[in-house]
Amino acid sequence: MAFLLPCVSMGIALLLHLAQWVTSWISSAVARSRVGVEACPDLTDSFGVDPGAIEVVDRSPFGFVCQASTYDGGTTMIEHSGVTSAMFATSAGLAALSVAALLGVLLAFAVTRLIGATRSGRTDGAVGRWALLLVAVGVFVLPLMMLGQYLQWYSKSDGFGICPGSVGGNDVLGFSVTASYLPPSLTCSGDSVTGQEFSVVQHGSPFYGFVGGVIVAAVGLIVLIVERVRRPRVEADQQLLWTVRD
Repeated sequence: MAFLLPCVSMGIALLLHLAQWVTSWISSAVARSRVGVEACPDLTDSFGVDPGAIEVVDRSPFGFVCQASTYDGGTTMIEHSGVTSAMFATSAGLAALSVAALLGVLLAFAVTRLIGATRSGRTDGAVGRWALLLVAVGVFVLPLMMLGQYLQWYSKSDGFGICPGSVGGNDVLGFSVTASYLPPSLTCSGDSVTGQEFSVVQHGSPFYGFVGGVIVAAVGLIVLIVERVRRPRVEADQQLLWTVRD
């Protein structure tokens, strides 16, 4: 199921993207089949637009654009994306989440198999199984938090909520927001109107999720090491007890 669910989600994203292309093509074809004024009634309400110069431009898979020349020699346009933008955002989000989840599953599988291969003997007890599960969960979370960091950077790339409005009482002249993934953090750097440089670092939920995943994996690994060290001693004690009884 861990491998199947990301693959199914990726398949749904692909079907949704194909549906986006079909929807965009149909909407563009319907708009081109009409007269310009009928296809773009909102454009005719703009001041200075020549109704006879309205043109429908196909922008598949994002719908179409109505553009027309103005009487003063300029050009104005209005985008008609309809549901294609929402379909694109949904399909892109599903694809990104599927890739991150599949990467997490593969990484967790490889790490737990590697740990199992390097141990001296199998750990059949409940402690060993729970320790391996903790390692798998912790490693699985890491790529998901990196995806969450990208989404956080995308939502805050305009600087809102992270960049200051002024530095030392002076307005900010320019800024840029960059993302770091190991560990996840956002950095807003820029300068004020007086040339004073600033840099602000923000740690959001992806950072704490990343740290939590590392802690969970580390705890599982420590438990495995303790179990590996303890088990030979327990077996030796049991063997000595059986020898004494015999």
